Amino acid sequence: MKKIAVFLVLIAFGITGVYVSTVYGSRNSAPNLECTSCHEGVMFQDMVKIQGLPKSYVPGKTYNLTLILKSDLKSMSESAGGFAVQASAGKLIVTDKKNTQLIDMTLTHTQEGNTLRKWTFGWKAPAQKTEDANIMVMAVAANGDYSSVGDELGAGSYTIKPAK
Repeated sequence: MKKIAVFLVLIAFGITGVYVSTVYGSRNSAPNLECTSCHEGVMFQDMVKIQGLPKSYVPGKTYNLTLILKSDLKSMSESAGGFAVQASAGKLIVTDKKNTQLIDMTLTHTQEGNTLRKWTFGWKAPAQKTEDANIMVMAVAANGDYSSVGDELGAGSYTIKPAK
């Protein structure tokens, strides 16, 4: 009987831990481009802008980029936004360790970065001119009510060809 009670307590803590880490993870990071799996809201195609992307890349060159969420949605708390960026070629680089981080090849916000709607990072172009690079981004302008509803979502995909 005592073993069953201990087992049930461990299961309860395990379930609670998974739930807490899932909920907390959104303020701490966006580990993939699936923001809509947790956030419900209106999708705006023009909400996400990346400044500094070249029309074509020079192999091996590093570009300083700024991701901006254009939203008039007011936040009720310190949680204002979040994002995830992936690159099909080249390398994403953390240039602002306080507000951005890399998790499994995805650049995302930190907990401190969750208070922003503008982030800076780098992208190092592929070393060879052999491929196009696709930069994909998904972002959330949060209303700050700590729920999964009422936020604004944005997505973008940018193709950068090698310079001729």
